Amino acid sequence: MRKKDLFLMANQNLWRRKARTILTCLGVIIGTASIVVMISLGIGLRISMEQSMAQWGSLNIINVHPGMQWDESGNPTGEEKRMTDETVAELAAIPGVTAVSPQYNIDGEAKLGRKEGYLNIVGLDPAVMGELEFSVEHGRLLAPEDRFAIIAGSQVINNFWDERAARRGGMMMDGPQQQDPAELLDQRIQLTIRNQAGNERKQNFFVVGILDEKNMDRSWQVYASIHDVKRLRDFMMKGANNTGQMGPMAKEVMYSGSGMMVASTVKDSPSRGSRKDDRSNDYDSIMVRAKDVAQTKEVSQELRDRGFNAWSMADSLKDIENVSRTMQAILGGIGGITLFVAALGITNTMVMSIYERTREIGIMKVIGASFADVRSIFLTEAALIGLFGGIIGLGFSYGASQVVNKIGADYIQQGMMMGGPAANISVIPAWLAAFAVVFSIFIGLAAGLYPASRAIKVSPIVAIRNE
Repeated sequence: MRKKDLFLMANQNLWRRKARTILTCLGVIIGTASIVVMISLGIGLRISMEQSMAQWGSLNIINVHPGMQWDESGNPTGEEKRMTDETVAELAAIPGVTAVSPQYNIDGEAKLGRKEGYLNIVGLDPAVMGELEFSVEHGRLLAPEDRFAIIAGSQVINNFWDERAARRGGMMMDGPQQQDPAELLDQRIQLTIRNQAGNERKQNFFVVGILDEKNMDRSWQVYASIHDVKRLRDFMMKGANNTGQMGPMAKEVMYSGSGMMVASTVKDSPSRGSRKDDRSNDYDSIMVRAKDVAQTKEVSQELRDRGFNAWSMADSLKDIENVSRTMQAILGGIGGITLFVAALGITNTMVMSIYERTREIGIMKVIGASFADVRSIFLTEAALIGLFGGIIGLGFSYGASQVVNKIGADYIQQGMMMGGPAANISVIPAWLAAFAVVFSIFIGLAAGLYPASRAIKVSPIVAIRNE
């Protein structure tokens, strides 16, 4: 029997009893919609958390600091991993790394006209700022030929305040006040720094750009050319007791497992560098960008294995993904129970159909239908029930997802920082939609196996005689 004839016959047989077929499909519809919506809630949770984390820092950026490997007793093993030009070349050669920039950091008092404040300036390579996911809301990014030009984070303007104006108004400002970041564009800021010998230097910077609010971890910092910051850093280090060292005690920056930065004071030791070890040109840190989130996790782990202190926002995704998978398994299991009940309904419908069509089955065998043909007819009918129920159930899933997202939008909006767009509670990706339809067909086929086996065992002579 041709497959086309089998399909047409199966379809006609289903709609002989329209009410029973519709009720059977209804069970598949409810089961499919339940499992899709349940799983979509877990997916929506993961995406929502990722979007929230992305506001506080790029998921593809890794911050690398000097590090040391330790044995189980807490003793250092091997040499300390320093931030040098050789380190920059080493990190750039790691597979999955797309951009690398060394960094220097300096702090100082600053003036913006009559306003006073402070600046935290990060020096990096202007040529790779675009690759490191820097983007501006106003102005432009730094160019390699810029000298003492800076781009400021969206909150840097709030580092400045006019104390005299506040006093004349009969009030004292209690901390930074919210101001428009665009006011800082094309302004000249005077930075005051002091070195270890007590000398003072003033340096003017010109603001050429204001960063957007995409990454909040950069909102309070100012970025300049690494060459300009290096000059100021060299001045600040003049008069230090040790070349390249800020004194007999040094601050070591470590990153805990949760990603929080922890500063601890440690004594200098031969393993960390002696007075003869010139570290004046060592970088404070290195910024690395990986190709994607998956590569970021791998590169970050490899850096830690090599002895560096490395951390990225993507490291925190592991716990979120575990929670998401657990929720999807639990919610999907609840929906799966509904689909299992629907499978029992399909089996019941097909068994009842066999009793009603005993004579028909007997005649089919008498005129030459093989066991495979009879089995195929019943399996096709069961698969069609799964197909119809899966497609309609998927449509209901999208509708339910829209309703859930609309109702929950206000609650999500209240939980988002900086007034960002609310994330969807329920997200149905293309793979989930395809899986739902295929799984529904599979459930129909599985439910039709037993009735199909019963059908091929019907004796044609007994069937015709009984009728």
